[in-house]
Amino acid sequence: MKKYIFLLLFYPVLSFSQERIFLIGNVFDGVTFFPVKEANIYNFSSKMYSFTDKDGNFEILVRAGDTLIVSKQIYKQEIIIINQDNINKKQINISLFYRTILLKEVFVYALPETYDKFKKDFANTNFSDYVKGIEGTTISDAERTQYSTQNGLLGLIPGKAGQAIRSPITFLYETFSRRAKMGRLYQELMDNQDEVDNLPLKYNRELVMSLTGLDGEDLLDFMTFCKFSYYELVKWSPEFIITQVKRKYDDYEFYKAIESN
Repeated sequence: MKKYIFLLLFYPVLSFSQERIFLIGNVFDGVTFFPVKEANIYNFSSKMYSFTDKDGNFEILVRAGDTLIVSKQIYKQEIIIINQDNINKKQINISLFYRTILLKEVFVYALPETYDKFKKDFANTNFSDYVKGIEGTTISDAERTQYSTQNGLLGLIPGKAGQAIRSPITFLYETFSRRAKMGRLYQELMDNQDEVDNLPLKYNRELVMSLTGLDGEDLLDFMTFCKFSYYELVKWSPEFIITQVKRKYDDYEFYKAIESN
């Protein structure tokens, strides 16, 4: 009988601990610190969902142990396990980082979609007399005979060491086509994937706040002043990032002092 009385006494406490509360959150870009609007926050445990407003803010019912899935197109999905600290504070900040990062500027040339069409267009191009008159571009009769014998009218150009020689048409297409450019960028991204994955660990809002003491609108104003890029942060070491943040903060304070006078 005493055992049942004990359980009944504690039942309200157990029930209360399982009740969901409204959690207020903010979702922001992990590099610029700008708010991410229209991000989807899905509570996998309760099947409830919410969306961020233009300031990156949202509200959702949660309890300790719930799993939140935060997603937005072009960003990596973030999975949050709600703990008791989140429940006590009734607040959470979530940073999102790009799913893929273009590590270099892309120059897109208006080339035909396929290699065969590019080859036909190139072969039928009428170059100006100026281009034809550039020193060193004229093909002698002997060279023309040699190239024609080897590999057709347009001849060949050497590839890199260990590579097969390629025609100038193939060389131009591979050099300037958008698909080839994107392929090389993707390979560079894969080569640096570890650094991309580690970016949230070596650069985040907590780090910048601890180095500058800024928060809220002042922090966002400072990050706008910094203008760090994903490419820079991926390449920089954690130590160099700290150095750059401190240097930028000194510049920022100097700028604010001048602005206030």
